[in-house]
Amino acid sequence: FERLYHAWVLEYRERYLRWANPRARPWEHTCRQCDGKCGTPDKDLVLCDHCDAMYGYKCLTPPLRKLPTGVWHCPDCKPKLKSVRGVRMMSAVAEQAARKRAELGDTPKRKVKQTMYLVKWAGLGYEHLTWETKKDIGNPALIEAFHKLNNTYPDEPDMPEEVVEQILEKENHINLENAGGLFCVPDLRTQLYAQTQAFQFAKFGLDIPEKVGCICGPKSAVLVSPECSDSETKREVVECLSDMVQRVARKDALPQLIQVNKNLPPLLSGEYDAVVPITSKGLMMNVGEIHGSVAFLGYRTFPDGSKGPAEINKLIRNVGDKIIAVDGTSTINKSFKEVIGLLRESGKNQFAIMRFLECRYSAVNGELTSVGSMGRYAYEEH
Repeated sequence: FERLYHAWVLEYRERYLRWANPRARPWEHTCRQCDGKCGTPDKDLVLCDHCDAMYGYKCLTPPLRKLPTGVWHCPDCKPKLKSVRGVRMMSAVAEQAARKRAELGDTPKRKVKQTMYLVKWAGLGYEHLTWETKKDIGNPALIEAFHKLNNTYPDEPDMPEEVVEQILEKENHINLENAGGLFCVPDLRTQLYAQTQAFQFAKFGLDIPEKVGCICGPKSAVLVSPECSDSETKREVVECLSDMVQRVARKDALPQLIQVNKNLPPLLSGEYDAVVPITSKGLMMNVGEIHGSVAFLGYRTFPDGSKGPAEINKLIRNVGDKIIAVDGTSTINKSFKEVIGLLRESGKNQFAIMRFLECRYSAVNGELTSVGSMGRYAYEEH
């Protein structure tokens, strides 16, 4: 996706090509030199390794004598390789090789330098010498005496745990205290940050640290838990318990979101959902009736003049956007009084999950929206 986004979108914008120019449409499966008028068969088309544009090898200027056997770049992409020294262009061949390695489970490994010691075991002859790591020997005092005796020092002296913790404390890591957001958002942000950290270990084939894995989520907690390394039943128990702990930590926020999402159908054109926090002064927004529908009329401020969380985060796009659902309940064909009742009932929760229809679609019949009686047929047809 990233390669084609650069080739088809970003670079197209820089070249200022008109749409009528066939080179402006590299995704079409015909010769881009002649816009398919040459009738070149597929077997005589060459494919650019960067932008996937197809060219008849005889249509190029100058024409190719035969089909190239290696990587080939079209006339638009080839000059970019020479324009900037050392530039590395995204390649379809490299993508295919990476995809193949992933399918075969070929995880890239990082080389780790490890010190090993030649050990003479008591009671055994020299023919039984073996190479062992510091962990296998399990006797730090013996290893320290060896270094003193030979006047040597370890290649990588161990860093005390206290020093490691001091270094980590100076780093600006995301946790529940500084993640920011309301309700379950800090927990979700912390979990996403931990998953990003865990990926850095996993992509090199290293074990995920237990503290990081426990924050990533129930499934990652199972992978790092020492209690369930040898039993499938234990893994299921740990995953279940971890999931329960996270749900309790998020209190009622996540179950409410899940329940509402089950009641709401997929969005149609011009619609969007907004999770509006409930403050001590309510939703901090004004609503009114416009052409028989309840719509958003603007934000309200606190008595001290400060903005509410909905206004700060710009949750509602435009003044005049229609409210078509509140907490999974459709407001289509409901009176203003009934909609206000739904909003008041929603005020008993921590936030209101509202679906809006943008004001530029105000002429659309409410029954044709996603929460209308005919909207679901439009979705099924789509």
